[in-house]
Amino acid sequence: MKKFIFTIFVCCCLSMSFTLERGCSDVIVTAFENIARLIMWATSNEIDGTIEDYGIAIGDNGLIQISRGRDTINFQPVNSGTTQDLKGADIRSGGFSAFAVGNNGTIVRSTNRGVNWSVIPTGSTANLNAVRFGFGGNHFAVGDNGTILKSSNLGQNWSAISSTTTRNLNAVSSHANSIEFVVAAGDKGTILRSTNFGLNWINVSLTDTSVNIYSINPASVGISQITSFYICGSQGRIYKSTNFGSTWILKNSGTTNTLRSIYFSSEDSGAVTGDNGTVRMTTNGGETWFADPYFNNVPGNITSISQMPRSTKTFTALSNNNTLLVASEDSVTVIIGIQTISTEIPKSFSLSQNYPNPFNPTTHFGFRIADFGLVRLSVYDALGKEVTILVNQQLQPGTYEFSWDASGYSSGVYFYKLITDEFSETRKMVLIK
Repeated sequence: MKKFIFTIFVCCCLSMSFTLERGCSDVIVTAFENIARLIMWATSNEIDGTIEDYGIAIGDNGLIQISRGRDTINFQPVNSGTTQDLKGADIRSGGFSAFAVGNNGTIVRSTNRGVNWSVIPTGSTANLNAVRFGFGGNHFAVGDNGTILKSSNLGQNWSAISSTTTRNLNAVSSHANSIEFVVAAGDKGTILRSTNFGLNWINVSLTDTSVNIYSINPASVGISQITSFYICGSQGRIYKSTNFGSTWILKNSGTTNTLRSIYFSSEDSGAVTGDNGTVRMTTNGGETWFADPYFNNVPGNITSISQMPRSTKTFTALSNNNTLLVASEDSVTVIIGIQTISTEIPKSFSLSQNYPNPFNPTTHFGFRIADFGLVRLSVYDALGKEVTILVNQQLQPGTYEFSWDASGYSSGVYFYKLITDEFSETRKMVLIK
């Protein structure tokens, strides 16, 4: 089994781009204001003979960003057509169509790989939490108060389906196997199952009503089918079904932290993420789960995990403080992100004294950029050796702040230097542990 290298990109804002290459990474981070909740990727889009891989990020205030390319992460904002908070998304196998769902019955749809989005009327005011593509043009969305919406024409129109529950539904997945099986799950151990394309639902809920379920694995990953269904939720619970959702077997996850997202890339290989930086993995179809040491001290609650369409196996995960985690067979550098404070054009370049100073272990740098161009912010030790590059990218004029976590560095005197085509300044700081 190949060893994964896990890299943490901590981004106070989520518009970014970087190239993943074996042994190196070029990172550009630009400003974005809203919080992201989910990142996912198109896993196969060769239907028309072309390859145009992409990923989408969704979040608060109608956030949708698109990243294009097989070996790059380059999220750029697009107009979603809504300001409602978006909570769930899915990309159809083949990659052309994508959906995002959110508060107040919101569904937005793209039919051109995320370039343009349109709001689809649903007639529902319920908060929608998840959406999933199905077989033969059937699509499903679920939400609060037992809401289930179904489309039979590729998402152009949606109608409400009786779910027999008023509990919140947080996840939905489907599986094509002569008759399409659909599973929806949510609060208090609620699990609903359909064997006729979502027209009718059978209650197969857990007997333990103390468990809230937050995620179901996609049963279709590109052109591959994952035979089993997996669900995860509170108390570190993971359940597996080998009979298309009819019965569920509890598996030992090795944690009691709430689990928010589960993803399988094959019958054997999967990962689950959750609160307090929890990441657990399996290589034997969910029978046993293990932690990887590279995920020690990961910040935040990890809300989603998905596999990139790369030649080298690479997963991305996202935490609730906009921390992007990249888990790859490649080794890549660690970058901690930059935040735009103001886009008002300063009259001059400047570099402020870091605060706090002395610090342990985190400090903040403020600087002003008066003209567009390449900006480099580096840290040097007392002997003048460059120990890390914090910023190395093109920046628009504005006021910026950068946070640096020096947990991996020894106590002592350090210097930080800002360099542009027109400006250079160095300041001193002290790390005390």
